[in-house]
This record gives sequence, structure tokens and C-alpha cells, in this order.
Amino acid sequence: MILKIFFSIILVTLSTTSWALENITGKVTFLEPTYLPSTIVFSLDAGNATCPAGTYLKWQKSDVENNKAVYSTLLAAMMSRKRIKFHFNDGDTGCVGTHLHLLSDQ
Repeated sequence: MILKIFFSIILVTLSTTSWALENITGKVTFLEPTYLPSTIVFSLDAGNATCPAGTYLKWQKSDVENNKAVYSTLLAAMMSRKRIKFHFNDGDTGCVGTHLHLLSDQ
């Protein structure tokens, strides 16, 4: 019985934990390749309260190949004027991305 109560308390505690992400949808206006392959710095024409429009956003993964692929995606989005959806951890004032999507105009 005590074991059931213990697991119930743990379950309730874990279920209230938030794993929230914020996102910004906009067009790439600035792209900084200087710090490749470890970091990409860029900005969008849109923002939110945590990372306003024009803020330097970052992409920084330990996987160099991932960083190169994201840089290519951001460059393609900038050149084609396509929008991206940039996701980052809730409240992260460093604006470091967790994942992104390249969007169509539809």
C-alpha cells in the first residue's frame, strides 16, 4: 500500500512538470557564418517577448554535421525568402534553438 502511494505521488509530481517550448515564425534577415561549425547566429523579422524581432538567435549543437545542415537550411530560407519556425526552450533568454522547420508560403 505504501508503495502505491509513493508511486502515485511521483506520478502526480512528474505530470505537472512542464516541458514547454516557445517558437517564432518569420523570415531570416541576418545570418552569421563566422563561428561555424560550432555556432550559427542569425535573426528573424519576427519575435516574441523572450526574443524580440532582430534579436540574435543561436543554433549550437555538439554535432557539427547538424550545424552545417541547419546553416544550409537557414541560408536557403534567407535566399528564397521562405519563413522558418524556430523553437527554443521556454524562457531561454539566450534564444538557443532546439529545432526548426522550413515552411512553405501556403
